[in-house]
Amino acid sequence: MKKITILLAAVAVTFGAAAQYSFDKDGLRYWRQTHQMRDASRSHLESHIKQGPAAKGNEANTKGMPNTSFWFPGEWEEVQAIVVTPYYAYYPTQGTAQVADPVVPGYAYYYQNYYSQQPSGIGPYGAEMDTANASGIGDVAFYLMDAIQLGGAQAWVRVEQLSDSAIVKRKLARMGLRNDNMRFIEGPGNSFWYRDCGPICFYYGEGDTVGMLDFEYYPGRALDDSLPVYIERQMGLPNFTTMIEWEGGNCLVDGTNMVISSDALYSNNYDTYGQVTWDGSDPNTINYITKPRLTYAQTKDSLHALIGPRATYVLPAFQYDGGTGHIDLYADMIDENQFVFSKMPEVYSSWNDYSVGNRNMDSLCSYQSYFDQNYWCSYIPFPSTNAGGNFTSQSQYNNNYTRTYSNHTFVNNVIIQPCFSTVGSDGMPTAAWDKKNIERVKEAYPGYTIYCVDVRGFDGSGGAIHCITKQIPAEHPVRILHPAYHGNTGYAYTNANAPIHAEITNVDGIESAKVVYRVDGGEWHEVALTAGANNSYDASLPTSGVSFTDHATVEYYISATSNAGKTITKPMTAAQGGYFKFYIGNQVGIQAPAEQTFGQFYPNPASDKAQMVVDLGEGGKWDVTIVDVSGRTVHSTTMQAAGQVVYTIEASRLTAGQYTVVFSNGSERVARKLIVK
Repeated sequence: MKKITILLAAVAVTFGAAAQYSFDKDGLRYWRQTHQMRDASRSHLESHIKQGPAAKGNEANTKGMPNTSFWFPGEWEEVQAIVVTPYYAYYPTQGTAQVADPVVPGYAYYYQNYYSQQPSGIGPYGAEMDTANASGIGDVAFYLMDAIQLGGAQAWVRVEQLSDSAIVKRKLARMGLRNDNMRFIEGPGNSFWYRDCGPICFYYGEGDTVGMLDFEYYPGRALDDSLPVYIERQMGLPNFTTMIEWEGGNCLVDGTNMVISSDALYSNNYDTYGQVTWDGSDPNTINYITKPRLTYAQTKDSLHALIGPRATYVLPAFQYDGGTGHIDLYADMIDENQFVFSKMPEVYSSWNDYSVGNRNMDSLCSYQSYFDQNYWCSYIPFPSTNAGGNFTSQSQYNNNYTRTYSNHTFVNNVIIQPCFSTVGSDGMPTAAWDKKNIERVKEAYPGYTIYCVDVRGFDGSGGAIHCITKQIPAEHPVRILHPAYHGNTGYAYTNANAPIHAEITNVDGIESAKVVYRVDGGEWHEVALTAGANNSYDASLPTSGVSFTDHATVEYYISATSNAGKTITKPMTAAQGGYFKFYIGNQVGIQAPAEQTFGQFYPNPASDKAQMVVDLGEGGKWDVTIVDVSGRTVHSTTMQAAGQVVYTIEASRLTAGQYTVVFSNGSERVARKLIVK
């Protein structure tokens, strides 16, 4: 009964009056770094809370998944709301301790200061919202609320008590930000990492009902773990629970029942430390549940059954990422066909996570999409230091930054984007290096309004905007699945029209669907999509009638309207210039791919074959030279292709040793090391 008990107890708690509370920014950062670490919470539980047997009857509270069809939408799909919380500081209301870390409603661990390793006791606490941005984090939450509303969604804001809603709205008004499309969720909390503790939403049944799957959050933050219950009770969304321990930042889905996570998932479920429980009144009864230990196979099988029945992939976790092991620090999806990665530059090639990340990216690019195609992969830059330079070491990056541009949040046609310098009046970061990188982000996500938020206030905490926001999917979605064309298609569609296929569904039925296209920036034309069996829709783009000299650029999008009058386009940003784009003819005049589109050889060292995933985009011709340590060329060839290819070297034909493989197209040069054993 742990989650329901905690919620009911929260109703009766009366918080003390707000006290004058001073923020120690350095202490806060240290606090965030150490207390987000799972092992620290477990150590506190084991050492300072009376241990007890596993809770009886807990199985009766596990509602599991509904016995019907279900699907987990991609984050780029339509949403009705995003859940966030303002930053709260918690303080003891008695004794001499300076810091409180809530454990159950009304009671918190007491610490002598932010740097204390162990709690000094337990007692009542108060909560103070940071409206002065004294912590360096406070303003970020309010910019998020504004951006959520800009994206046409409601901001669902968790507050300690409903009277705090007036404080939130006054703060937004003072900042000149939106405050007219908001709802408030009342309940105590531990932190602001709502991606991790919040539910993972899905659709189920013939009516595409929105439900929540509530995974177990890690021990020590029972109040955060109760967030899905607050949402269920106050917002009316059905909540299905599971004893599997998992965090939302370690979940990446493609909208077609494929899920990707890191192997941090395994260690989460191999221990026996469960969440905190108590009787709702007596702090002496605070306890924790002993949960069953799961093997790797049991954990992966459970994840497969719950969320990834089409495909479940578990990749190696980063070692130095603030202690999270979360995949959302470097991987993202723009639709069911395409990954977008934050890739470390080669200057960091000696870092452990450089190699782990590149291998993971290559693996993801080799997997098969819903339409039995390799995923299309593209890349965005990696952030710099405040001065625009490189980080000096893996430890410097991990201890002070853990920056990434991938950790952003979709809100319909808006992306709330982390940046790492002051945001100017034009909505862009003011540091030249930061602004240049955000321009690259815009190119990777065509048509999206990029809402930049300076997140340096919690640099080094192991996350950014994605980590502190949680999507609630829209009601009655118009769902469009489509194997999009990308890059250079050569002459494949010059003698025959280009077929367009989509699967389109809506609970009210589809009234009409069409593909809208243009060639070389000319006038827009429409072709109706014809309905077929199993929600399929098909049409042909008349590319065979296109005249061109070297190549022609075809841009298109799909539009579908339900019988209830709801219209959705794919891409969702079509009205803002976000289209699918491909080329017919040859690749003359098409920009060659950048260095970051080349993966790394794997395995490396290699004894048989070494392979690398290369994203050649619109296409190009590359000279390939293999050079040994003495500088002697041992092999040369050419590579000419378009899109995503797997380049293979027969390592068994080379003498053992170290080689440099050089790719050159005349204007760009890419070098990759290969060791043959």
